[in-house]
Amino acid sequence: MKKIVFVLSVAAFYAAYGAEWIENSPAANWQESSLTGNGTIGAMVEGRIENESIHLSHCKLYLPEPGDTPPALVNHPRRNPGDYNNRDGFMAACDLKISMRLGGASGYSRRTDFDTGECIVSAKDGKGRRYERRVVALRGANVIAVKTTDESKSDAVFALAGIEPSGRADIAAFSKGIRRIVSEPEYYRCEFRNENPWNKLAGYEVLLTQRRRDAECAEVFVAIEPLLKGQNSNRAAMEARLAAAAEKGYDALLAESAAQQKELMDRVSFELEGPKNAAEIVRNFNSGRYNIISSVGGDHVPNLQGLWAGTWSAPWFASFTVNGNLPCAISFFCRGNTPEFNESLLGWIEARLPEMRDAAKRHFGARGFRAAAQTTVAGVETDSNANYPHVYWHGGAAWLLSRLYDGYRHTLDEMWLKRIYPLMKEIAQYYEDVLVEMPDGTLGFNPSYSPENWPTGKRPTSVNATMDNAIAKQFLGEVVHAAETLGVDAEDRGKWSEMRARLTPYQVSENGFFAEWLAPGQPDNNEHRHASHLYALYDDAPAEILTNAALVAAVKKTIDARMDFNENRSRTMAFGYVQNGLAACKIGDAARAARCLKLLTEKNWLKGGGSCHDWKNCFNTDISGGYPYLISEMLVHSEEVGNGERGTGNGGRYLLRFLPAKSKDWKSGSIKGLLLRGGIVLESLEWQDDDFSAILRFPDGTVKRVNGKAGTQTGIFIDGGV
Repeated sequence: MKKIVFVLSVAAFYAAYGAEWIENSPAANWQESSLTGNGTIGAMVEGRIENESIHLSHCKLYLPEPGDTPPALVNHPRRNPGDYNNRDGFMAACDLKISMRLGGASGYSRRTDFDTGECIVSAKDGKGRRYERRVVALRGANVIAVKTTDESKSDAVFALAGIEPSGRADIAAFSKGIRRIVSEPEYYRCEFRNENPWNKLAGYEVLLTQRRRDAECAEVFVAIEPLLKGQNSNRAAMEARLAAAAEKGYDALLAESAAQQKELMDRVSFELEGPKNAAEIVRNFNSGRYNIISSVGGDHVPNLQGLWAGTWSAPWFASFTVNGNLPCAISFFCRGNTPEFNESLLGWIEARLPEMRDAAKRHFGARGFRAAAQTTVAGVETDSNANYPHVYWHGGAAWLLSRLYDGYRHTLDEMWLKRIYPLMKEIAQYYEDVLVEMPDGTLGFNPSYSPENWPTGKRPTSVNATMDNAIAKQFLGEVVHAAETLGVDAEDRGKWSEMRARLTPYQVSENGFFAEWLAPGQPDNNEHRHASHLYALYDDAPAEILTNAALVAAVKKTIDARMDFNENRSRTMAFGYVQNGLAACKIGDAARAARCLKLLTEKNWLKGGGSCHDWKNCFNTDISGGYPYLISEMLVHSEEVGNGERGTGNGGRYLLRFLPAKSKDWKSGSIKGLLLRGGIVLESLEWQDDDFSAILRFPDGTVKRVNGKAGTQTGIFIDGGV
C-alpha cells in the first residue's frame, strides 16, 4: 500500500477557508446574510458598514393564520371556531439598525467563524483606522451580542426597527396578522391579531441595552422573547438578563459560548485535495454542519429556514416539511457525532402527538399516529388538496422514528431505545390498520402518494407508491429488531415480520426505471424534482436491491433521468440531488454520486454561507444537513446486518464499506470523528488515491486499524466487545 502523505496546502486550505466563510462584499439581500444562531435565537448579518441591518429571529415566532376551519376539523375538540386553515407563517422578529460614518472605507471583509459562531465585518477608513463589528447569538446567555471596535472613534447609533414589508405576501401577512406594534429605539413589541388552538403566541418583545467599554469599543446586547396568551410582558426578566450580560461583557460571554460551539464543530473534520474546488467542498461541508448546529435546540429542529428569517412571510411558511426537507436537514445528527440532537427531534414529535394520533383515527380509522407532510406549529395535516394529496402519504411518522431508531443504532443506548419503542409500536399498529392486500397477494397501500409526483397522464393519488412501501419495509424491520433487543412483544414481532415479508417487492418499470409505483398502469414520470422512490437507498443498502442486477441497473437509469431533468432547471430542489446522490453511494457508483455533489456545490450555496432550495436562490437549510451526510456516505457506509437483511436479528454484526463512492478526482484527504452504527467512532479515515487507512474506536474502548483499497468491506461483530 502507498504511504499516505498529505500536501501542506490541505491544512492551509482548511485553516484559511474551511473553518470560516469569507466574503468581500456585503449581502445583496437578506438571503445572502452571514448567520449566527444558538438553537433558539438567530441573527442574519447583511454586513454593511454604514446603515447596517441585522435581522433578528426566534425559533417560536409563527404568525397565527386565520381562516375557515376545514370540514374535518369542525368537531375537533381542540379547535377554536372558524379560525384555522393553513400553516402559521414563520417570521423575523425585527431589525437591529446600526448607523455610522466611515469615510473612504477599504479592505472590506465579511466572515463567519464556525468555531466561535461570530459574524465579523471589518474595514478601514481613509486614514487606515480599523473598524470591526462582531455579532454572535450567545449560547448560555441566550442573547444576541454585538461588539464594535472603531479606531476612528465615530459614534454609531444602535436602534431596533420593524422589518419593512416587501412584496404582496409580506404585506398580506402583516395586514392580516398584526394587531399592534410598539417601536422604540431600545424596545420593540409586536402583538398578533389572530389566534388558533395550536399556537400559544400572542406576540413577542425585543429589548436592547448598550454599554461603552471605552472610546473605541461599544457593546450591545439584545433579548427576544415570545409573549404567550395571557402574558402582559417579559420586559423585567429581559432587562435583568441583559444587565447581567452587559456586566459580564462580550469577551467573557463569548469565551463560554465559543467553547460549546467549538466542541460541537470539532467532533468531525474533513480535508480534501485533488479537485479544483476542494476548498469550496470543505467549506460547504463545514458551513452545513455549522448551520444545523446553530439551529437545533430544546424541542426545536430546523424548519425550512433553520431558525432565521428576514421577512414577514417566509417561502412555504418555513414549514417543517416531513416528506423530504426535514429528514434531509437532520440526516447528519448521528453521523456527525451529535446524537444528542435527537432529543430535540423527539421533543418536537411528542409536542404534536395529540393531533398526529387524531389524524390517524380521523383519516383512516387507524391506531397509532401519522406525521403530516407539511406543518408548522401543529401536528395536523395542512396543504393537502387534489393536486397534492399529502394525506395519502403514509410514511412521515415512520421516517422520523427511523431517524430516532438510528440514534440507537449509532449509540447502542438501550435507555434511549426504551424511550422511543412505545412510539415505534404505535406506528407498527398504524401499518397493521392501513396496509391492504393487493391483487397479487402482497401487502401495499391504496390509496397512496409519492411526494410530490404522480404517474404520467394520471391523477396524483396513486396505488402502492414505492416510497410508502419502502418506508414500511425499513420501519417494520426496525421495530422487530427493537422488540427483540428489549425482549418484549414476541407475538407482535412475529406478526410484524410476516407483514414485512409480504410487502410488495421492488420492481423495474416497463421502461427500465426503478418503479415509483408498484401497481400496474402507473407510468414513469421522471420530469420531477424528488427521488422519493429511491428511499430504500438513502440510509441503507438492502440486499433485495443490491443482489438484483436488474434493480441496480434500474436505479442507475433513474438517477440519470432525474438528474438530466434537474441539471438544466434553476427552479429545482436541492434535496432531490442529495436523494439521488445517496442512492448512487449505496450501489457504489462514484461517478453518479459526484455528479450530484457537483451540482449541490456549484448551485446551492448562497453568499454568506446559507444553503438554498433553488439555484443561488430561496434560502433553505435542508441540504445544510444533507450535504455533509452525502459526503460521509461517499467515504464510508456502516450497515447493521443479519441473515442478509437489517432488522431480522443481527446478533451485533455490522458491515463497514470504505470509500464506496469516492470521486476519482479526490486524490487524498481525510475525514475524522464520524459516528458509525454499532457505536463505532471513525477516529480517522485517510486515503491516497484508492488506498486507505482507517482507525476505529469501539464502544468498549478497543481501537482497530483497517487498511485496504476503495470498496473494501469489513465485517465487525459487537457483543460486549470487538
